[in-house]
Amino acid sequence: MTKNYIVKELINQMKERIPPGHNLANYLTDTLYMGKEAVYRRLRGEVAFTFDEIAVISHNLGISIDQIIGNHLSNRVTFDLNLLHSPNLMESYYEIVERYLRIFQLVNGDENSETYSATNTIPFTLYSSYEYLSKFRICRWIYQNGKMKTPNSLSDMHVPEKIINAHKKLSESIRKVGKTYFVWDSNVFQSVVKEIKYFAGLNLISTSDVMYLKNELQQLLTDLEHLSIKGEFNEGHELYIYLSNIDFEATYSYVSRKDYQISLFRVYSINSMDSQSPQICQIQKNWIQSLKRHSTLISGSGEAQRIAFIEKQRNIIDVL
Repeated sequence: MTKNYIVKELINQMKERIPPGHNLANYLTDTLYMGKEAVYRRLRGEVAFTFDEIAVISHNLGISIDQIIGNHLSNRVTFDLNLLHSPNLMESYYEIVERYLRIFQLVNGDENSETYSATNTIPFTLYSSYEYLSKFRICRWIYQNGKMKTPNSLSDMHVPEKIINAHKKLSESIRKVGKTYFVWDSNVFQSVVKEIKYFAGLNLISTSDVMYLKNELQQLLTDLEHLSIKGEFNEGHELYIYLSNIDFEATYSYVSRKDYQISLFRVYSINSMDSQSPQICQIQKNWIQSLKRHSTLISGSGEAQRIAFIEKQRNIIDVL
């Protein structure tokens, strides 16, 4: 593995990740605050990128330098734990949501893009645009971290505008993937309802909050029913929802486009560790595919099973 090969791999990754319509040399000139000739010398391999320059590029474009090197070493796989950098909890939360958003925006617009997710709770990407459900998610995370005073009422909880906008964009982005596959536990609403009841019992959320959350869960279920009947999001982006007949212990996700793939494992409530290793991504995809074989498709078909599933979730929500 030569130095030139690593630089070539880095340049290829940058070309894939820069915003659409941007020229790589111009982008690096603006990002690294250097002259265009200095940028061209680096792109031609005449001058090496410094460690600081690579760090800036890696952060701005989401490129894993470990991955570039590790891909070409045998018996080595790298994972990104996505450790939080900001001492402010809301800023840390925003960093997490922004990372998810960047991943989906990377694959949007590619008709061959796919996302697979096996989960035993409702995917946040499906309800991130709901005001009270998204507030409750933040509230739970604040409570678990214990670094801020948990609100006694979600209606009084202030959420920065940039987080609200990121939530909406995340909800829109999942609907622009070419094909989306969900494998769900048959009680996906149960864990959310259980947590709402628990927080209400601790007086961390109000009675009116519970009713708002119940209403949004009912609306979400209605939206999911319509989506499952159509079997697609808007503009023909295909949606496949499977109900698993076996239990699985974690949330597994896999996102890909023609020249990019990433596997995510949910950890620490709303965070994830991920890997772009082809080996791990293939294992992740195969694992979710195996869960599909033990599941029942209820989107676009399986009407009897879909009706039974919706009714079961409605009964779970009604206990609130």
